[in-house]
Amino acid sequence: MHRSRLLPLFVIAAAALALAACQSTPSKKALPDTSAAEAEALVRAPTPALQSHPQDYIAFLKTWFQGVTPEIDSADIVRYALSARDKVAELAAERLISGNEAFCTQSGGKITQDPPALTCVAPDGRAIARLSVQVFHSSPEQPGTLQFTGESAAWMVRLNQVQLADYRRVIDALSGNGTGGGVLFSSGQSFDAVRFGRLSGPDFYALKTPNHGLIWFEDVVSVKWGTNTISIVQRSGEQIDDTGKGLAPGNTIVRVRPTENDQLKAEPLTFDQPFRFVYVDSKSKQPRQVRVRADALILQITISRQPSKYRGGMIQTRFDKKEADAFRKSLVAEARKTALNTGKKTDSVNLDDAKLRADLDQIGRVGPCVRTQSEDRLRSGDISHTEYLVCVEYRQEAETVKSNGGVLTPDKTPLLYLGRAARAPWYNFNGVLR
Repeated sequence: MHRSRLLPLFVIAAAALALAACQSTPSKKALPDTSAAEAEALVRAPTPALQSHPQDYIAFLKTWFQGVTPEIDSADIVRYALSARDKVAELAAERLISGNEAFCTQSGGKITQDPPALTCVAPDGRAIARLSVQVFHSSPEQPGTLQFTGESAAWMVRLNQVQLADYRRVIDALSGNGTGGGVLFSSGQSFDAVRFGRLSGPDFYALKTPNHGLIWFEDVVSVKWGTNTISIVQRSGEQIDDTGKGLAPGNTIVRVRPTENDQLKAEPLTFDQPFRFVYVDSKSKQPRQVRVRADALILQITISRQPSKYRGGMIQTRFDKKEADAFRKSLVAEARKTALNTGKKTDSVNLDDAKLRADLDQIGRVGPCVRTQSEDRLRSGDISHTEYLVCVEYRQEAETVKSNGGVLTPDKTPLLYLGRAARAPWYNFNGVLR
């Protein structure tokens, strides 16, 4: 009461005006909360699935979520990811857990919790099934998601604890964000990697060592390469120093994938499947993917203990015209500098030459440009940003040359001009596509 007497007159006047406005203007009706209905549509009642498959847990889940494509789909393990608003995802998770408990009770079991896993255990202690549930809240780059994995008793029995732990680490990493850290090149370039893998999803990397087998990236603090040497510091504190011919990044970094028969396969890096990571560009402030084909450039990789701000699934990124314009301006500046140094302001090609005309038709469509240069592939990381910009520029310049009678200039056709005047037949990516 005493505080109200101390309020300044202009505050009281403002409050009076606001009250008058509320009395004179009809208030808008609040929109009804449809979260419960949306959750019910996302996770339907499990009764039909319980009746159809009272003893087969995986079949029960597949029937329950019929029409939804699983991320992992086998006879003994299945994983789903359902996009939804945060509140809807949370309510849907409650419905999922309730339906899972109904299956367990019907099977004569009882749920034991080992977050995020819910294990259905029979009275004799035998595991009947296991469900792992995670709710990821939305961010500016990604929608909210309900992710869950169902495992059958046969799955849990067939794999021993070590194999199961390794396999689950891999599939959990691939379904999550995996690991991030830092990458240092021998050229001096360094990157803060928010994800080792692609924009569309993480990779699970390991180090193949001569005397210590496979060492997961997740278990490493840092790895450094020298001339036929490799030095690894593990989270356990152990340091491994190996020497031997061929101990280069391209021969020691492997990509680990789960196989159809529930095993793990270590695959070497290739030209089409090189080492990949995602970083945030300092200028655009947007996530960008890097593909390192010249793997000999990698000097050191560090692995972060801190979780990334991104979670599993595709990391949304944006590309705008300003970046393309800036890229083209840099090309024009380089071409003008070359023209000034060489004294050659223009060049030309003979469009009547059938072979040259055929080569011109292929520019921007062969080499790194042979893949479809669509924005969807750019956003998923199937092609790099620099590839995209270069290939688009080449195609545009090819059409310009055809229309102007074969004239090459620093301003209109900088890449083609550089290719003729500076004898640079292809834009130099330096083995690092980003």
